[in-house]
Amino acid sequence: MRDAARGEKAEHILERDDGYLNETSGEQYIAPLEEWHETEKLAVDLIEGRVLDIGCGAGRVAIYLQEAGHDVVGIDISPLAVETARERGLREVHLMSAADLDFPEKSFNAVILFGNNFGVLGDPEAVVGMLEQLHKITLDDGIILAQSRNVVDTEEKHHLDYHAKNRALGKPPGLVKLRMRYKGRVTHWWDLLMSTPDEMTELAERADWKLERIISKGNLYVGVLRKR
Repeated sequence: MRDAARGEKAEHILERDDGYLNETSGEQYIAPLEEWHETEKLAVDLIEGRVLDIGCGAGRVAIYLQEAGHDVVGIDISPLAVETARERGLREVHLMSAADLDFPEKSFNAVILFGNNFGVLGDPEAVVGMLEQLHKITLDDGIILAQSRNVVDTEEKHHLDYHAKNRALGKPPGLVKLRMRYKGRVTHWWDLLMSTPDEMTELAERADWKLERIISKGNLYVGVLRKR
């Protein structure tokens, strides 16, 4: 993220634990609005008031909203991402995990979970725990804009085989184990949960949220969650 923000090449590889590789330029971390996914462009129009951007990275979304006049707070678990977001002009950004949100009750009107960050904590129970915390720190009419991928909407065999293996183990089909390769470095493995709309509905309801509507294009979508 820092390299991309400084105009350097940031090509990297995202590796799934079955050997599937996805190469990307890294430019998505700093992309301007016109290069965002269509679901994100439509979803940000719903934002009012004070905003929490979870997993803000280099500040792609938070800085756009800040420049549009919103009071924005970003959090990320990566110290270098936090530093990069500050360098790029995000005024309030904290080193913080989505599993341990340290904000007063009723602090935010809206919460952003873009970049598949609805499932950033991996484990479904941890996602429910995050949503319960968000219920406390948002206003009564607060919303969550939760992006995920409907992974079962595919005909690619390597993905279908992965889903089948997960189901055989009693896991959600979209629970993936990933690591990143960049400039000779390899990260630890981490889990990411990508949920179907039905799965998002179920997890949200357990934390007293409801999936009000879906903004979708292809198998990537943003769920608009409101308090029940």
